[in-house]
Amino acid sequence: TLKGEKFYGMTVGGGANGYGVIFEWDPLTNAYIDKYDFNGTNGRNPRGSLTLSGGKFYGMTFFGGAFGGSSGYGVIFEWDPGTNLYTKLFDFDGINGWRPWGSLTLKGGKLYGMTTNGGTAGLGVIFEWDPVAPAYTKKIDFTLSSSPHEPGGSLTRKGDKFYGMGYSGGANNLGVIFEYDPATNIIIGKFDFFGITGTHPLGSLTLVDGKFYGMTMEGGAYSWYGVIFEWDPGT
Repeated sequence: TLKGEKFYGMTVGGGANGYGVIFEWDPLTNAYIDKYDFNGTNGRNPRGSLTLSGGKFYGMTFFGGAFGGSSGYGVIFEWDPGTNLYTKLFDFDGINGWRPWGSLTLKGGKLYGMTTNGGTAGLGVIFEWDPVAPAYTKKIDFTLSSSPHEPGGSLTRKGDKFYGMGYSGGANNLGVIFEYDPATNIIIGKFDFFGITGTHPLGSLTLVDGKFYGMTMEGGAYSWYGVIFEWDPGT
């Protein structure tokens, strides 16, 4: 994530505790600095990017935190690059989701994200984090009867709505592209993956000139190797 003339990111492992780090990289000098080492209690093993809002970064860790035993269910955190202050904001606890895989998406001063597991059915949730209140709100429980579930990526904003992918779910239980409207709290399955189109999408959608691009982990012409795809939400 770019801030000023420097980049900030995270690693899934390594660092002083082996649980990953937040780092700064200066492309002008090629200087790399380890800024924060995840320690487990405050989160560990992030699988996403940092989101910049109000001069601070927000992110999630896949493991760690107060709940979920030795590995942990993950956390939401805030990190201030000016003071190098790390603050754990929320511990995922199971019913409110666990193991977030992806990044937070900003809309109207609030942050939206997904977890791979947890919720009422254990199949993941969509949530909202208000950094001002501060407050966590679970918005959607993915279930077997819903179009998507077990998302392995982030929400991508287009206008006032979000788009994402479920690793499973849909008519073929091979994954689905969905639309989520935070104003109405309604989720709609838009495309069901099958065989040649790719199966089990993993990652996030990228918006370019009104169309979305993404990848699947499996499927396509060679069955197990996956595809790159384009999806037009207008048509």
